[in-house]
Amino acid sequence: DGPGQQVLERSAVTVTRVGKVEARFCVALPARGRSIEGRWAAQILSEAVPELVRRALLFKSLDPKELEKHVLSVEDQRFLRDSLRGLGLVGFVANGAVLPRASGASDLPMPSASGTSRGAVGFMSPPSFEVEVRLPNRGAVKGMGIRAGVTLIVGGGFHGKSTLLQALQVGCYDHVPGDGREFVCVDETAVKVRAEDGRAVSGVDISPFITNLPFGADTSDFSTLDASGSTSQAAAIVEAVEAGAKLLLVDEDTCATNFMIRDARMQELVSRDKEPITPFISRVRLLLGECGVSSVLVVGGAGDYFEVADN
Repeated sequence: DGPGQQVLERSAVTVTRVGKVEARFCVALPARGRSIEGRWAAQILSEAVPELVRRALLFKSLDPKELEKHVLSVEDQRFLRDSLRGLGLVGFVANGAVLPRASGASDLPMPSASGTSRGAVGFMSPPSFEVEVRLPNRGAVKGMGIRAGVTLIVGGGFHGKSTLLQALQVGCYDHVPGDGREFVCVDETAVKVRAEDGRAVSGVDISPFITNLPFGADTSDFSTLDASGSTSQAAAIVEAVEAGAKLLLVDEDTCATNFMIRDARMQELVSRDKEPITPFISRVRLLLGECGVSSVLVVGGAGDYFEVADN
């Protein structure tokens, strides 16, 4: 499992308090039938493995400037993320950030547009949302500050709404230099929630969103092996809040429509006392006021959310 674009703590490689590097890996020994090829195995263990250690783990084999660049970048990212709450923000997207990925199967950045060739265009903050943060190594960085509260990401189809949210949902992790999303940061407790038809739910109180289920199912201690879209999303939100999340990331495209909103005509057709679902739009301000949980939502069709949004 090769490393990706995020800087993650791994048990495969550890650095001790005294500066020793410990690497754990598997070596497949060559064999013929049920017998080990001894000489070949000896070559692997006595020549190939030491050479890999020399090239990958010894400082003298690494580029000191690139190593320093990596460390300073991670320090700045962590400083930025730790500074968000003090600035009244739940997220930050630096100007010039490259948000699109090379493909749906790759987490590498999309190459930049050049000349007549198509490619990624660097992100630029709307002037009304632009803030400046001074980092310990990089210095001043400008970008879009996402204020605490209920924030909507809106726009037409294929305008990058989901691309922006996808960058934010991994903004709780540090990124390697050159990824393009190094300074796309969110509150470290951020959680992306969505509908997950068929997931199991065990002992979750979804009564703030769903009550009066058929057959008298108790939604204050709800369990199922096959949740619907709405019950799975309700459970995901409750689980996130119970785990300490202070920011929910929601994309309309991956949500249960009947959980997100009930328009005026549907409210006339199905009276409130006969509808077991209290939609998210009716609880999003309550989550902010009583639990201090902000929300960032990608919205392309549910315009009613403008009435409950701060940004």
